[in-house]
Amino acid sequence: MGSPTIETVLHATLEKSRKKLMFAAIKANAFYAYAMANKKVEYESGGREISNPLITGRNPNVTSYSYYDTLPVNETNEFDTVRYGWARVAGTVIISDQEVDENQGETEIFKILKGKMQVLEESMKEKFQKYLYGAGSGKDPNGLALLVPDNPNVGVLGGIDRAVEPQWRTMARNYDGSLSTDNIEDEFDDILLDMKQGKDGKPDLILCGRNIYKMYRKTIREKISILANGTFAGKKMYDLGFDGVTYGGITIIYDEDCDADKAYFLNTTYLRMHVLKHVNMKVKELSAPWQNDAVGRRIVWQGQMCLWKANRTQCVINN
Repeated sequence: MGSPTIETVLHATLEKSRKKLMFAAIKANAFYAYAMANKKVEYESGGREISNPLITGRNPNVTSYSYYDTLPVNETNEFDTVRYGWARVAGTVIISDQEVDENQGETEIFKILKGKMQVLEESMKEKFQKYLYGAGSGKDPNGLALLVPDNPNVGVLGGIDRAVEPQWRTMARNYDGSLSTDNIEDEFDDILLDMKQGKDGKPDLILCGRNIYKMYRKTIREKISILANGTFAGKKMYDLGFDGVTYGGITIIYDEDCDADKAYFLNTTYLRMHVLKHVNMKVKELSAPWQNDAVGRRIVWQGQMCLWKANRTQCVINN
């Protein structure tokens, strides 16, 4: 049996690296990591878009009555439809024929491919870090700047205009530098009370920038609850390399990619990561025609970060 071709080796290397690339993308994105750790990633089988109903009204036919009173049977219009398009992310590995010629022998070929895979992994991590706090501009996946914006009263999300539909507005607090170790616990309590609504109406994840995270840690230094000794969900995040504490049973994660004076209170029951299950770091051959004397493979991820309920479910704070 002859030596394997460069195409075979490249394909095998990418297939073997799929899980590593998925893990790299997950670790780079604190929300994605939390969703994975707590089994809150939605794997979709297909469809051109992701959609769900949004409650925008109430049933007007509920009333008290007695005996033979006439009961209302008015037409109802309680729902609108939230629609998100998919985001598709690709990374391409190319090895030129000259590189193959200059690295003859299986050992040398594997060395150069290992280097290219390390570069691909780092590049994927940097992109997924950027996507989390971005505004979903262009064809990028949705990020928190879009889903939980500093000004929740304007802008269109999922086909619904926030300026028109109050139920589609998240919460925002701007402290203008007044948040401090003296009041941060009280302010966190107020936010939590404003967000609490029924069984699922409580944030379960707080993503913090450096200054707010340090402020909170300093405030509770004597009674600190480190994730490694905290909740099961917290332990998973600690194992993934994120530093954090807990507040009222809620996992607080420091993320260096979050703005230093910003924090997000997130209810992941209504904020979900959706992934097209058969395009989760799928390996693809590059198709002809080729202009270069080279061999290539492409790895593709398709998914979207989606908000399904806004009112009193998510909050961003700025200091």
